[in-house]
Amino acid sequence: MDELRFASVFVKGPRFGECRELDTVPAALAFMLEHWSGDTGPKKVIALEKLMQAVAGNASAEDARVGFLQAAYEADLLASPDVSE
Repeated sequence: MDELRFASVFVKGPRFGECRELDTVPAALAFMLEHWSGDTGPKKVIALEKLMQAVAGNASAEDARVGFLQAAYEADLLASPDVSE
């Protein structure tokens, strides 16, 4: 499973004010399938493809991360970690 890890990405969670840290391909894929709100643009489709390719061993975790970041940016879902803790 370590080969499916990537540098942390912080996204807005489904609840108001929630921030989620995602650092694996399966976690990012699950977030997209379970919590992504609607059709947010073409980069969502590309990100889903890259994540599924990485799970299948046909793309790197870093390629999947880049696709996920671009889709999250497009959907305005990127968040900053809470540095006050």
